[in-house]
Amino acid sequence: MNEAKILQIAVAIIIDSKNRLLVVQKHSSTYYQLPGGKIETDESPQWALQRELLEELDLQITEEQIQAIGIHEAKAVNEVGMTVRGHVFQVKLTTAQEHVRPHAELKAIHWLTVDEVADFKLANLLKEFALPIWLG
Repeated sequence: MNEAKILQIAVAIIIDSKNRLLVVQKHSSTYYQLPGGKIETDESPQWALQRELLEELDLQITEEQIQAIGIHEAKAVNEVGMTVRGHVFQVKLTTAQEHVRPHAELKAIHWLTVDEVADFKLANLLKEFALPIWLG
C-alpha cells in the first residue's frame, strides 16, 4: 500500500453504561464514525486520541481510561482514494463523562443502540472493526 495514500488516525470505541456506542458526524460528512482523528507528526496514537477527544468532545481522559484494541485499515469515506489506518482504543468513561456535546468540526454525536445500527450511514472502519467488537 502506498503510504502517501494512508491516513493515520486514532479513534475510540466508547460504550456508555447503557451499552450504547458513541458515534460522531463531522460537518463535512454524511457518515457517522468513531470519535478521534488524524495523528500529527511526532505524536503517539494515544496522545492524538486524547487531544482529539478534548478538541471534539471537550472530553479529558486519562491514560488509565484507555486500552489499545488494535490497528485496522479501511477505505476512507471522506477522502477519495485514501485508506485510513485506524489505531483503535477502548475508552472507559465515568458516568459523569457520558454527557458529551459536539465541538470543533463535529456536526452531531449520537449514542447508537444495537437496534439503530442499520439506520445509520457508518464509516468503513466503524463497520468493519468496531461493530464486531461492540456487538461481540
